[in-house]
Amino acid sequence: MSFCASQEPHLWAEQHFSGAEMSDVRRTDRLVAIAEAMAATPGGSIPTLFAHPYAIKAAYNLFKHPDATPDNVQAGHRDLVLSEMHTPGVSLLLEDTTELSFSGRKPVPGLGPIGNGAAGLQGFFVHSVLGVRWSAPPSDAQSSRRPAVGVVGLCDQHYYVRKPRAQGTPRESSQARKDRERESHKWEHAGQRIGPAPEGVRWSRVGEREADIYEHRRSGQVLGHGFVIRAAKDRAFCHPQTGERAGRLFEVVRRTAP
Repeated sequence: MSFCASQEPHLWAEQHFSGAEMSDVRRTDRLVAIAEAMAATPGGSIPTLFAHPYAIKAAYNLFKHPDATPDNVQAGHRDLVLSEMHTPGVSLLLEDTTELSFSGRKPVPGLGPIGNGAAGLQGFFVHSVLGVRWSAPPSDAQSSRRPAVGVVGLCDQHYYVRKPRAQGTPRESSQARKDRERESHKWEHAGQRIGPAPEGVRWSRVGEREADIYEHRRSGQVLGHGFVIRAAKDRAFCHPQTGERAGRLFEVVRRTAP
């Protein structure tokens, strides 16, 4: 399970990060030390986490090393999270994309456009899937409060850099966009990286309007994932037997009893 105040920071760091996939065991040890310091002082900046300048420099050196990718750093943590989510019950997979900005007048190598692509706006995107355990509602009908979900941890996290369109290049046709890799595939890829839901366990993907993508829901059904997604498009309904159109989403929902 994820870190809580009752856990000892060193034991938690060992449990979640000793399984990191680093090419040198010394980098794994350094990662555990950094995780322990962060758990002991949540929200603290790197210079305030360590007493010695050497430890501060070692932390920055690790972060810029090619080994320090989300997949490598989180390998052990994700294994623990998926193991916990394989136990019987209901888990919610909460996912969204974060825009990380390093905007400024000078371009930074390795970054791409963000926001509306205006001059100086640069950074990259991180798509995260957070696993939480969904507890059964209380049996006491008088209780008005639902029990809090328990945070398990990150099931998946990957980043991508948006490539700018070269000046003078015409916009792609809709067909051309369909035939190439698109940012919207991040939802589908996240599900494939997490894998199918095990027998007897329910996983439900939870997303905002950006997740209202047909391919995302279809791939989720293949993997045995449920979903709760805020609707963005007034999609057509089809009769399951005849295939004929049977209304549209917003119309059908509005006339359906709660």
